[in-house]
Formats: sequence, structure tokens, C-alpha cells
Amino acid sequence: MQLDIMLFFQNIRTPLIQAIANVVSMFGEIAIPLLIIMVLLWCCSRKKAFAIITSLLSGLIVSQILKAVFRIPRPFQAYPELIEGDRIETATGYSFPSGHSTTSGAFYSSIIVVAWKKWATALCIIPIIAVPLSRLVLGVHWPLDVTAGSLIGLAAGCILTPLMLRLYDTKHAFLVFTFTYGIIASSTAAVLAVMLSVTDIDPVAFEDLMSNAAITGSAMLGFYLERKTVRSTSEEGSIGMKILRFVSGVISTAVIAVVIFLIPAPKAFTSFAIYFMLGLWCIYIYPLIAVKIGMMEKEG
Repeated sequence: MQLDIMLFFQNIRTPLIQAIANVVSMFGEIAIPLLIIMVLLWCCSRKKAFAIITSLLSGLIVSQILKAVFRIPRPFQAYPELIEGDRIETATGYSFPSGHSTTSGAFYSSIIVVAWKKWATALCIIPIIAVPLSRLVLGVHWPLDVTAGSLIGLAAGCILTPLMLRLYDTKHAFLVFTFTYGIIASSTAAVLAVMLSVTDIDPVAFEDLMSNAAITGSAMLGFYLERKTVRSTSEEGSIGMKILRFVSGVISTAVIAVVIFLIPAPKAFTSFAIYFMLGLWCIYIYPLIAVKIGMMEKEG
């Protein structure tokens, strides 16, 4: 049945449909959610950013654990003579469940929850539906993969997001949660990075899980440290200042990632360092610097 569905999508593919699927698939990758999260973090609402980040990363951790457990090959790998894969550079792990579908389900449903506007709902429903379909057209996922990924993402977005919004308003519980989650995720990522470097553990199963655990751990520790010591507010400031904060934040983040990437080290350690620093820089270190130099204000 799954193969029949995949063959249907293969048969309807044209260069135009393939091009559209490639573009749509990008909405389930890290770049677009990351830019929107940066806007929220530095220019709009740390509370909403926290809820979205926690929901998204938690959904992805569940998805990547399942990938490591089931280790199902992708359609173009299982039937290379029947199914042509496209955009395979984004197909870095096993097939089940779909990480792109998890990302789109979790991120865009979280946006719906925090915005609670008709226009946001209308816009966000499109990638929630379209991204999973694009992965079928591209031949990189089975129907069951995108169904499971979407359900995991939607559960994370619709259930975790309102819980995290309430948690943010209870400072003690927020600090306990972020510190505990941060230590567990960071420790897990560090252990996986070591194992990937010195043992024959399956990199296809565990590299993405390690990277996501690293950024989840640093993000949670970043929220803990920021709330405890910096207490910045992203709502204050003129439009011009917010644009400056965003642009300088994006540029500094990219520079740090490139510098770490150029340091000679095993691949797993480099990935761990980049993802760990990404979360810590965006959520704690950059706001700390911004407050110190007057680009961001403290909570009143």
C-alpha cells in the first residue's frame, strides 16, 4: 500500500511539481523556524519564544529517538529502481518518522497557539499540510513517516505550547524545569558525541539526535541563566533598534558557527559544539551583551 502511494507521487512528478516540492520542503527545515524564533527572542516576546522552542525541540527529540529505534530505510534507498529521491542532502537520518513533518507540525501549530489569530491559523495550516506532501513527492519518506511525524509535531505544538506559556509565568517552576531539562539533554548529547567519535555506534541513527539534544540542552540552560541573571525584555525599543538587534544577532550567530566549524576536531564534536553554542548564544550570551551595551533593556 505504501509503495503504491509512493509510485503515484513518482508518476505525477513534473519538473514544476518537483521544484515546488523542493521549495515547500524548506519550510520544514531549520532556517525559517530559526529566523522567526530569533525575531521573537530579540524583538517580540521571550515567553512565546520559550514555548515554541520547547515544543519544537521536544517534538524533534521524540521523532529522532524513534528514528534510532526503528531504523527504517527511506523509499529511494529501499527501492532505488522504482523511486527517485530528490533533496536527499536533507535526508540525513532514517525514514520513520519524518523530521520535516515533525518540525512543520510542531513549529507552525505553536505559532497558531501563541498568535491565536485567524490569519496566523490560515497561513500556518498550509505548511503543516504541504511539507509532509512535499516529502512524499521528493521520494524521501513513506506515507507512514509523514503521518507519524505530523502527529508528533501537532501533539507537541498543541499540548506543550500552552503548558510552557503557563510555566513561564511561574518563575521557580520555570527555573527548575529549564535547569533539569538542560542538564539531561546536554549530558545526553555529550555522551553521544563521544560515542560517535570513539565507537562504531550507527551515525545515521544518532547524529541528528545528538545535535538536537545539544541545542535543546543549551537552549534550556540558556533560558535558565538568562532568567536568573540577565532578565532582558525583547518588547522594548524602537523599530530601528529591534532591526539592529536582529541583524547583529543573526550575523554574530553565523560568525560563531563558522569559526567553530573551522576548528579541527572530529565531526561529532564539531556538530555538538556548533549546536550547543547556537542555543547558548542566542538565548543567553547575546541578550547579556545586548543589555550591557544598551541594545536591550532589563525587565522592570
